[in-house]
Amino acid sequence: MNFFSTLKALIAKPRPRFLTALCLGSVISGFLWIAMYVTLIVMSVRNNATSVVFPGLVLEYLQAGYIFVVAEIILTALGITGVVLMWLLRKNGFFLYAAAKAFLYFLPVFYIGNRHLTYFGLIFTTSLIAVYGVIITNYKKMAEKK
Repeated sequence: MNFFSTLKALIAKPRPRFLTALCLGSVISGFLWIAMYVTLIVMSVRNNATSVVFPGLVLEYLQAGYIFVVAEIILTALGITGVVLMWLLRKNGFFLYAAAKAFLYFLPVFYIGNRHLTYFGLIFTTSLIAVYGVIITNYKKMAEKK
């Protein structure tokens, strides 16, 4: 079995439409965050990172250092990987996604300060993790009954 036939079989696998839409949105959002981080680094290297392009909170990411920004990129990529695994209906993708999101939420607090703890961010992150958990758990249970 070659790569393309395996990919076709994975895509043809039945899955809830809501899960597909949620995964697509999460992957697009993750890639946009990575693009922002990379743009932030490139503009910083060129001494162009201004508050006109980036809000003040994002500029604080640069002040925390390049290691912090690279860690954010890696954690975002791990979150995207978790989403793809969930789209493939693998439960371990949920755990990878949940861990990456938890670290992404709390990492700025350790490097920058408590200003990055927001109720909206906490509620949104927790809601996404909960929705993914409910969908993956219930779909696996329904699939096992068949």
